[in-house]
Amino acid sequence: MANATRFDEIVFMDDFFRSSDNSLPSHPANRRFLHKAFRHSASRLGIVCREEYARSDGGRLDVAAMMKALGLAPTPAGWAKASAADLTPVAEMGLMPMLTPRTLVIGWGLTPSLMHFIERSGAAFVDLEISPIRFTSHLAFCARTNDRQIEAALGGWHIDEELFWNEAIVLEGYFSRRGPSLLFDRDMTVGLFCGQTAVDLALIRDGEIAHPIDGLDEIRELASSVDLLLIKPHPYESDLRHLTRLASQISNVAWTDSNIYALMCADNLSFVCGLSSGALREAAYFMKPAVPLIEADRNRRNKLPAACSDWQITEPGILSMQALSKICGRTDGLTQRPARFPDDALDRAFAVRWGWDAQSPGLHAAPELAPGRVYDFQAGQPATAWLSFGWSAPEGTGVWTGGTRACLVIPLASSAPANATELRARIEGLLFVGTSSRNPIVRAWIGGRQADVQTAGGTTGETEVRFVLKAPSTDMPKARVLVLEFDITDPLRPCDCGLGADARRLGFHLQRLSLEWLCVSAEAVAPDVESPATPLHTPAARPVRHAVQVVIAAAVCVGALVASLPPTRAEEPAQSSVSASRWHRLQHTLAMGLGVIRDDIHTLLHHG
Repeated sequence: MANATRFDEIVFMDDFFRSSDNSLPSHPANRRFLHKAFRHSASRLGIVCREEYARSDGGRLDVAAMMKALGLAPTPAGWAKASAADLTPVAEMGLMPMLTPRTLVIGWGLTPSLMHFIERSGAAFVDLEISPIRFTSHLAFCARTNDRQIEAALGGWHIDEELFWNEAIVLEGYFSRRGPSLLFDRDMTVGLFCGQTAVDLALIRDGEIAHPIDGLDEIRELASSVDLLLIKPHPYESDLRHLTRLASQISNVAWTDSNIYALMCADNLSFVCGLSSGALREAAYFMKPAVPLIEADRNRRNKLPAACSDWQITEPGILSMQALSKICGRTDGLTQRPARFPDDALDRAFAVRWGWDAQSPGLHAAPELAPGRVYDFQAGQPATAWLSFGWSAPEGTGVWTGGTRACLVIPLASSAPANATELRARIEGLLFVGTSSRNPIVRAWIGGRQADVQTAGGTTGETEVRFVLKAPSTDMPKARVLVLEFDITDPLRPCDCGLGADARRLGFHLQRLSLEWLCVSAEAVAPDVESPATPLHTPAARPVRHAVQVVIAAAVCVGALVASLPPTRAEEPAQSSVSASRWHRLQHTLAMGLGVIRDDIHTLLHHG
């Protein structure tokens, strides 16, 4: 006779406060995955399964009423507070799921408040997520529980940490054969900031959502320790505003969408930082110092039930009949069967690797800039290696931006010449205007300085654009790279404009670029200190210089006056009247100029 299990039912749950009731998107696929993955084994064990989720998603839980009972606003900020709130008032109103000591809750991303509620109900829980160590050959789970027997059962599928060190060695070898092992330049030091989705349970600290700008002082200090700080946004976050606020406050920053593990394998990467990104856990296996800026509530001991275990990284085999039998306390032959569960079960279920890509080419060998040379950005051209972030695949005529922000990082062969006053970049391309009345607006920056832009005429769907970017040499006395940034407001999709099936968000099509240092000639260099200053170089001579400038301007007016004298008698009367009118206007202009000269001379004599 089969032994009875400890549990009569399994309830599958997620953070149901994250719903449209709080102006947030829900992620029901994770909860559904758990239900589908465990239900067959649960049915064989005679255990009933059910899901509990928000009414707004078709479930029975009234999240709006729960928020009202907690006295919290139905907003993302209210959701963050609910993640650590005492849910007793909600339970007393009968709004929470019914749980008993015979209930096992298997949850995805359970909040501290939900874990406390489950434990007070006498139920056991298993909190599951995908492991933050994602560079291994296969995805794995991380799990924690409030039940010691379940904790021991999960330990049977625990992954030995040595596997992670071995897999990191494999990746180091992989990327060493597919590109350079350095970022931009051998003598550069680089830091990496890993972005996260703007609203994430892993960002809640003390009941509030943390933002990158909150760590500005510490990030700025880290950035000052390296030549360049790279920002890598989360691949699932399209809204970059939470990161642009941070980037705008740091001078030596650039953006990248390079493979995260290719970056971690770079020899000149000095550190990895972020709020609470899982990449910080991974960095250790690539021998890179990691700097977490916050500790999220969901991992703080004083926020969790006292019985909650530490996270364990486990194989996907915990989904098997053998694993669930042990979790539920069965001790008969079912628990003794060898686990033959697919190692790639989670790879197939999620079909995404959050960074690992077996086709990734690694880092690009970027050519150093040769001032004065014109660089093209067609497919196959060396300059395409400068495309650091936000670009589509290069085409035969150039490369389109692929969103709201794009970045070029260009290695410099040497620092600015001693007599250089300015670095000037000229950029040519196309603006995608489609057929909409609201066209994209493109802005460009060099070293944080916005460019002048000139827009020429064009054909339907696009128009020519030229940028002239200028940066004083004092802004980059020893810079090893030049960072050019583009901001695109309201990029358009050709498919929305009736221009084909292209669904890319197009704004600017980069075609050509050239850069040069503007230098002061030897004759224009200021005299030695020992030489006496000329009158026009002394402070007292400023009025003189201004007066001279006005005299020159007046002379130009006189030249224009002479060139525009009234016509000869041989010309027609109509032409003479027009010329006479022009003559009177020039007289008025000249009189104004002489008045200005008289005022400047008076001022000069007064100061003398």
